[in-house]
Amino acid sequence: MIHLKLKHATSKFLLFLVIFMLSIISETRGQVSRKNDNVNYEKKLLPDYVKLQFAGGIGFLSTGIGYTFFDHKLDVSLFYGYTPKYFTVDDLHSISLQFTAKLLRYKLSENIEILPLNIGWFVHHTFGSEYWVKLPDNYPENYYWWSPGRNAGIFIGGEIKTRLLANKTPASGTAFYVRIGTRGLYLVSKIGNSSIPVTDIIELGFGVAIYR
Repeated sequence: MIHLKLKHATSKFLLFLVIFMLSIISETRGQVSRKNDNVNYEKKLLPDYVKLQFAGGIGFLSTGIGYTFFDHKLDVSLFYGYTPKYFTVDDLHSISLQFTAKLLRYKLSENIEILPLNIGWFVHHTFGSEYWVKLPDNYPENYYWWSPGRNAGIFIGGEIKTRLLANKTPASGTAFYVRIGTRGLYLVSKIGNSSIPVTDIIELGFGVAIYR
């Protein structure tokens, strides 16, 4: 019963978070035409995009916000991820900080842009007593060189940016992306044991981004 309540509450939280972030974009688009310096300053503080992602090593379903830098060549994103008990021993909640470099960009038309080479790095933290960061006292010192609660990894992927729904919503455009990645722990394990299948260390994810 407790798990059901937690799962229901988490689903409501995810829905609320997505609606809240979309409302931020709507408010920002309504302020674009204003020339007031205070409004322009507030606009800069608002996220440049919101994302919703399926899988990819940061949760069964995750949602995030982020900013772009250096003429849209670098993205910095913060994700909240959720994995229900159906897929794991217990419901999992996590956060991920990600940096993505967008190395190539091709504009096919006024409405479609292709980004075929996005590479990135992330650090991931999972909440819960079983996912510790500091080695618990009941283990001998240096018993584990890694922690299940926090890890880092790399990924590579591509993105298609479109003007889809731009005329019907407050967003300036919608993008669809795919990524494939792995974690440092997985790479070290693979190097130490070549019999581990490559598919066991790969994390595939799909997502959609809405830009303001």
